[in-house]
Amino acid sequence: MVVGVDGSEESRRALRWACAQARPRGCGVLAVAVWHLYPLTSDDRVGSSPWWFTTDPDIATQSFLEDAVAPVVADFPDVMISRVVRSGRAPEELARLSHLAQMLVVGARGHGGLSGMLLGSTSRDVLERASCTVIVVR
Repeated sequence: MVVGVDGSEESRRALRWACAQARPRGCGVLAVAVWHLYPLTSDDRVGSSPWWFTTDPDIATQSFLEDAVAPVVADFPDVMISRVVRSGRAPEELARLSHLAQMLVVGARGHGGLSGMLLGSTSRDVLERASCTVIVVR
């Protein structure tokens, strides 16, 4: 099972749901965090130091992923939870990994733009691109 993790409450619920499903099946879970750098815009200030200039995004994302997964590991010690960090756009990276999975699990909404939407753009894009069953957890 592959699970998209972005730090949102809904992605934490998705990870917990996946672990609860993996436990009786005796399968593992792959927790995936994806980072993407957006191009600088015209209103970015010269001389400022955005985090991506001072921190390796892979290292920062790995640390974030470990923090997000830690409480779930404590609740599901018998489920093997692997972690992977990818760079790119989340829907595309999750869809690539879906070729290796029987199931892809995502939260309904993450840290995207409009919090009132029932289904976020990443979840919607994953539904369209994935090559396995997709579960959207609310």
